[in-house]
Amino acid sequence: MLCCAYLFFLPEMKKTWQARATCVFCLVSIASLQGLHFAYFVDQIDLLAMRGYLLLLALVPVSFYFFSRTQLFHEQKLSWSDACHFLVLVPALFLSVTAAVTITFLAGCLYTAFIYIKIQKLRTSIPRFRFERFFFALFLAITVVALLLGLALPFIDPAIFFHAYAGCLSLAMVLVVLALLVFPDLLTDVLLASEVAYANSKLTGIDTDQKRASLESLMRDERLYENENLTLAAVAEPLGLSPQQVSELVNSSFGLSFPRYVRQYRLQAATHMLMAEPDASVLSISLATGFKSQSSFYSAFKEATGEAPASYRRSRQ
Repeated sequence: MLCCAYLFFLPEMKKTWQARATCVFCLVSIASLQGLHFAYFVDQIDLLAMRGYLLLLALVPVSFYFFSRTQLFHEQKLSWSDACHFLVLVPALFLSVTAAVTITFLAGCLYTAFIYIKIQKLRTSIPRFRFERFFFALFLAITVVALLLGLALPFIDPAIFFHAYAGCLSLAMVLVVLALLVFPDLLTDVLLASEVAYANSKLTGIDTDQKRASLESLMRDERLYENENLTLAAVAEPLGLSPQQVSELVNSSFGLSFPRYVRQYRLQAATHMLMAEPDASVLSISLATGFKSQSSFYSAFKEATGEAPASYRRSRQ
């Protein structure tokens, strides 16, 4: 499900072939590892005696790093020198089980800490970037738990290790799904914020104040937000900018991703209509302000105000 969602949806993501490949690589690695855990639970296979299991165990943090790297720094192409990260597989081939597992989980902690530090730095470009940091902090906590499991392996029953580690992986996947359901712009926010924080500016030599004023005029006066299929390209054309430049302009000026920026205008218009047109249905208001459905309007309104549209209207009449 996650693989299909990333490959075929999320249109605002700048998905290079490397990003797509690393996404598949990461998710297939995790799914294969969980498949082996299932085999252990059903058939009591001695996974710790299998070098193949230890290799797959070591592949997961490496695949996570590569996927995160291609999302945060999509303009920096992977090179042959990045193959050095696969050196973490060597202990799985030659060292004892305890040493191999500990080194693997330590690598996972370091990779996740590296990504978390990069996410922390993004708070300067997006002030409201709180949930994203909290989300990645949870991932870091899960990798620390995994490291503790590796260190405790000589002293605990292997069944405890497998149940706990399989549970950590499952929890991580649940967190990803919940995060994308509750905050569907999560990956887009991270990507756009990283562009502002780490990439070379695409707005060099451009009068950003003038372009920002023109953008505000398009949204406020011409009400482009009412177009439910509004895209960066559609906004970029009248501004004389590229979609990437509009994305950076919105991000650097307002601390928002483009979808959130547009949603902000839609919510402002919808809130006004709720009060000014008491006989208008919530569905008609949602469609008139650019939301594709009543459910998407409800979710966005509830996230912004903490109330459902109907109860918001009743409490203020």
